[in-house]
Amino acid sequence: MNDAREFDIVLYGATGFTGRQTVAHFARHAPPTLRWAIAGRNEAKLRQLAEQYALPDGSPRPVIVCDSSDAAAAWAMAERTRVLLTTVGPYARFGTPIVEACIAARTHYTDITGETGWVRTLIDRHH
Repeated sequence: MNDAREFDIVLYGATGFTGRQTVAHFARHAPPTLRWAIAGRNEAKLRQLAEQYALPDGSPRPVIVCDSSDAAAAWAMAERTRVLLTTVGPYARFGTPIVEACIAARTHYTDITGETGWVRTLIDRHH
């Protein structure tokens, strides 16, 4: 894995209910040296959130626009970060392309799924 990636963490699904809570938590509690960006499908909503949770110097938080159904965009997002954290569910519908991109880019992946059947399918596919 390339440790010189642009971001330490990318929060995918940042404008959804759980994503917004995660962004707020990071903004309050993440160490100032943590390089994190927000990501999702809707650029306008992401830009608004980026302004709300600006960097310490006042500039907007970095934004990555990505639709999980676009494999190339998912890979481009995954290769920019060490960890991709997603709150976009249902994971069986939207998560597989993100997991596949993280595997291809050798990026750590985490989510909040409770969809154990989907997780089992991924494990079986890649084991």
